[in-house]
Amino acid sequence: MNKARKVRLNFVDDLRQETSPQMSEQITKRMQLAAQIDDALRQRGLTNQEFAFMMGKKPSEVTRWLSGTHNFTTETLWEIERVLKIQILTSSPLKELVLEEQEDLKNFVVNEVQKALTKYLNRKNRVSIIS
Repeated sequence: MNKARKVRLNFVDDLRQETSPQMSEQITKRMQLAAQIDDALRQRGLTNQEFAFMMGKKPSEVTRWLSGTHNFTTETLWEIERVLKIQILTSSPLKELVLEEQEDLKNFVVNEVQKALTKYLNRKNRVSIIS
């Protein structure tokens, strides 16, 4: 074992000893939450970037969520539940879904593309009128 690795392991051991049981439990729960979200993404075949788009967030924020260190707001957790159709907060009942997940995602993407196309065409028309 090289010296750097040995120092690093000693550092990790020191941190474990200094962490209170409450803090340790919080860390564990945050890691489990991140793993639950990551599992849902994998099951649905979604990349972090696709999920970020669906959430209206930057991919870097999703990466932070999945690190296991993020302290979520309840509003964000509710939105994640809605988008991924999973239950994270035990007090919120899971709603029955009318549409299949893939159909729901397709409708979302079609809607976003239509908005972007409309915006583009409106800009193009303004440029034509000015010219």
